[in-house]
Order: sequence, then C-alpha cells, then structure tokens
Amino acid sequence: MKYIVLYFLVVLVSFSGFSQKLNRLGKIEINELPKMPDHWIEKVNGEYKVVTDSFVFDGNTYYSLPDGFITSLEVVDEKKDYIKHYNSEGKLLATILSDRIINLKISKNGNKLAFYNTENIILLNLQNYKIDTLIGSFIYAFTEAEDFIYYNSENKYIYYKGSRILSETYPNQFIRYKGKIYVITKNVIYELDGLNLFPKYVFKGRFFDAKIINDEFYIVDKIEKRKSEGFTLYKTSDFNKIVIVDKLDDLNR
Repeated sequence: MKYIVLYFLVVLVSFSGFSQKLNRLGKIEINELPKMPDHWIEKVNGEYKVVTDSFVFDGNTYYSLPDGFITSLEVVDEKKDYIKHYNSEGKLLATILSDRIINLKISKNGNKLAFYNTENIILLNLQNYKIDTLIGSFIYAFTEAEDFIYYNSENKYIYYKGSRILSETYPNQFIRYKGKIYVITKNVIYELDGLNLFPKYVFKGRFFDAKIINDEFYIVDKIEKRKSEGFTLYKTSDFNKIVIVDKLDDLNR
C-alpha cells in the first residue's frame, strides 16, 4: 500500500510541476489535463448545429454564459453570419445578422459582446440589445470590470473609459493583468496609465504571442534572420524580473 501512495504522489507532483512551453509553431502551449468537451459540432441537413448534453443550437461556435448561451455561425461563403442568444432553458431570445462576424468576444459576466464586421466594431448589450457601432480595428477587449477598450486605426487613438490615448503604433493585443492594462505592439509592451503609455518591455525581435497563465504574464519574442527564425518564451509577474522559460529555433523543431 505504501508503494501505491507514493506512486500517486509522484503523479500529482509531475502534473502540478508542468511548466509552460512553446509548440512547434512558436505559440504558447497551455499544459493542462484534457477535459471532456461540453459540446460538439454537427452538420444536419446541410446546417451547422451545436450539440450539448441538453440542447441542440444553431451555429458552429458556442459560448456558455452565466444565464444562457451564445452561438454563432462563422463561415466563408456568401451567406450572412449570425449570432444567436439563448436563455438558460435553451429558448432563442434574439438573432443578430451580419455579413461577417470576426473576433467575437464576450464580457466575463455575459452582459455584452463585440465583433468586427470588416468595417466597424459592433458592441452589443445583451440585456437590452442596444448596438453601438464603433469606428475601429479588430483589436479590442473587455476588461475585468466590463469596460471596453479598442483601437481606432484611422485617427490612431486607443479608446478606454471615456478617454482616448494616442498610439502611433498599431496595437496587437490588449491585456488586463493585476489591475493594469497593457498595450502590446509589434515592438513594445506598454502599461496604460491615465492618458499615457509607459514602456515595460522592448522586444529583441517582435511580438508573437502573449497569455496570462496561473497569474503570470507569458510573452513570446520572435527573432528572424535571413532564412531562419527563433522564438523565446519569457514570463514575469511584475516586469521587473523577466525570465526565460523556453526557446525554439529552426534546429530544434
């Protein structure tokens, strides 16, 4: 019996000791135990369906909300894309049609969603279905408090909490981390403070990927040289100390 207990302890330690690493494409690989899927996609009579243990919805993407469900149809053809909002009993509440639905994002408490339709950002309140059409790019995010941050590439301003912040460089991603907003561009990670952007990290090459995992900030720095490329994965908890976690280049793929 002692050997059995020791064996399970070793297994638990090995799982808990997993560290993040780069996949073969240079993206951050999330190490976690596989989970049983809570839904799957089927095509029934030529129509995409989302199937769960309890419901069958229209669409080919699925999001579970605290008080319902969102599905969407996102395809590359001449048909219109759509978003469908269902309540917790599976009743259809609303359908939103669009020529294209790109980069669909839903706020944490499920009260708002946003997507890009190739021309504008569409911001939708799921409580009253009020729509705001914002002039901007497909770079946007909901913050923890459901505030919306986005970039208008026409006038080069970031819009956040009623303020606008000049950014001559196109943002690649917005990330909220430990109560702060970080703006990631091709070459620099900035901290947004009031109306100013303060550089926190300068890439040796260029930005390739970023994720918050287990309360740590992971960054991938991509360096290209003539006919080769390399990726370095870093992590930090405060941008004062940044450590290398993994490296990948053409020789060790």
